[in-house]
Amino acid sequence: MNATATIAALLGSTLLATAPSADPLPLADAVRMARESSPVALESEARTEAARQEARAARRDRLPGIEIREIISRTDSPADAFGLKLMQERFSFQEFTRRDPNDPEPMTDYATELEASMPLFTGGKLTAGIGQAERMERAARAAGGHTRVAVDLAVVQAYLDVLLADRFADLAEKALDTTRRHVAQAEDFFTAGMIVESDLLQARVQLARMEENRITARNQARLARAGLSRTIGIDQGRLFDLVEPEGHPSDEQIDLPEAIERGLTHRGDLRAVEARVDAARLGIRMARGDYFPEIVAAGKVAWHDDKPFGPGGRSYTLLGMARWNLWNWGQTGARVARSRSEHVAAGEELRAYRHRVEFEIRQAWQALDEATARHRVASEALGSAERALAILDDRFSEGVARTTDLLDAETLAHEARVREAQARFDVQRSLRTLWFATGSSPVPEVQ
Repeated sequence: MNATATIAALLGSTLLATAPSADPLPLADAVRMARESSPVALESEARTEAARQEARAARRDRLPGIEIREIISRTDSPADAFGLKLMQERFSFQEFTRRDPNDPEPMTDYATELEASMPLFTGGKLTAGIGQAERMERAARAAGGHTRVAVDLAVVQAYLDVLLADRFADLAEKALDTTRRHVAQAEDFFTAGMIVESDLLQARVQLARMEENRITARNQARLARAGLSRTIGIDQGRLFDLVEPEGHPSDEQIDLPEAIERGLTHRGDLRAVEARVDAARLGIRMARGDYFPEIVAAGKVAWHDDKPFGPGGRSYTLLGMARWNLWNWGQTGARVARSRSEHVAAGEELRAYRHRVEFEIRQAWQALDEATARHRVASEALGSAERALAILDDRFSEGVARTTDLLDAETLAHEARVREAQARFDVQRSLRTLWFATGSSPVPEVQ
């Protein structure tokens, strides 16, 4: 071994020793990581929590509201000054008679007020508002569940993309090794005068093409890994060893009418739209509440003093208030009409969404049917291509087959391997997409 080869070998062994190790990442673990790290999943959780808090706040509207206020005032108004003296319990009849009551000294008052109020009747607006908030919470929960399943599907798709890209890279490497062997044989035949130079040049062109395929396949595999990390929500430079899911799902049969019925019953996004339609219906009741009076009960305790939060004169007030807006130039009617239109629009949105869900299920079901048929055909074609290549390889080794025939067989065999791998992974992808479309988990590996 010369010095250059020795240095290259040492450098190669050093790089292998220092290369970062890849962690094993089964599909189930990838899905669990995405549920904890994916920005889409975390955003959905935050929106669901926001809707939950909104519903909680709406329910609290039934409870009494309690406020504390500190009001500062300074006045020389005779009536106000007289009243504030009484409120502070500092009124003196002797002082009152010594001064002109029409020209009092300016005085400052600090009023500390503790007030509680509670709605007794709102024309149904309060109940409708609570119901609306609860329906929107239900919609957010259903949409959040669907989003989580969508994230699971995205991880599955990205995971299968990496496995397929790795398979393409392996096939490209295998095709390159085969072509190298054939080029070496062609060079020997050319040296022996058994083939013409054009045949050798065609073999070298084929070798360059296979080298290009390998370069492209390797780069696509690296990019697919970065895409998986992006979908999960982790560092895109992190390395993983993926494991192809066990079993082959192509034998599983799903009846189309049953799949449509299941999807229309279990899809979380459809349940979310239905909840929003119900919320729009309650919006009509909420708008109609303005046709009725509002009745509120309140109570207040006040302390008046000449310094902030002082324990001066204390008084209390109990009151009930009824308010009825008898005429507002048609504003209430317009709001009711708008709410009714919004309810109609929401109902039409629901009808359109049902059609969309059914179409997605049909599309996924037909994609699975197509992928299964394509895989069956591709598997048969691969067997024929592999057999043809083996025959021509033997004949070429014996010098009785043309170089062009062998190169054509190489190309056909490589393309057949690629199509078989693509169809096999398409079956996995299509089946899991159908599960998702029907409202089921696309990753049954994760409970």
